[in-house]
Amino acid sequence: MINLIKKDLRLSIKVNIFAVIYALFISATGLISNNPIIANLQYVLGIIILTFVAVIFTNGYDDKYRSEVVLISLPLDRKNIVRGKYISLLVFFFISSGAVIVFTNILSMFGIANGGNIAGVQSAILAANIILLFYSIYYPIYFKVGEGLRTFNVVLWMALIMGPAVIGRGFKALDQRGLLDKLMNIDLNTINLYLFGIVIVIYYISLQISKGIYMRREF
Repeated sequence: MINLIKKDLRLSIKVNIFAVIYALFISATGLISNNPIIANLQYVLGIIILTFVAVIFTNGYDDKYRSEVVLISLPLDRKNIVRGKYISLLVFFFISSGAVIVFTNILSMFGIANGGNIAGVQSAILAANIILLFYSIYYPIYFKVGEGLRTFNVVLWMALIMGPAVIGRGFKALDQRGLLDKLMNIDLNTINLYLFGIVIVIYYISLQISKGIYMRREF
């Protein structure tokens, strides 16, 4: 299983550099936002994009070269193949979170884009909630149909590209209705932590479901 994770990490190095630059640029815009909620969402979006790009590239490589067929022909436990994907996602998340936090802190330190809140642990936790919840649904389907999700991945990527514009319009609508001030008065950090605990449990349940699906899948 460790070798499977290492394989995914080696592949992730080859991701599209423009996608990485775009994600870091989105994160940097949070530093110049006067609204802490919007700034935090920009950091979260940057982390999500980096994680998604790494996952979609490594999974896409496996689909393109039929790596699964080779793997199941080896004396490997199918459950370890599933565990490897779930753990690789966590590794990609931690790397992406660290990249965004370090990047925004460096920019702020040198005054390149000063004025907004800096990405921190709360941004990472919120990103984790979204990423883990999404892949808790995605991976059972992925291990059921495999490369049949290619079109869906393209659509999801386009949605992430348009993310900043959607966030901006959404918060503008909230501001016009006077709901933005009420939202800022809610203790979102505490809610975020409670959700994190729930999402971890859901992610574990998803892992067990995916293992059951993959054990029964025929190639």
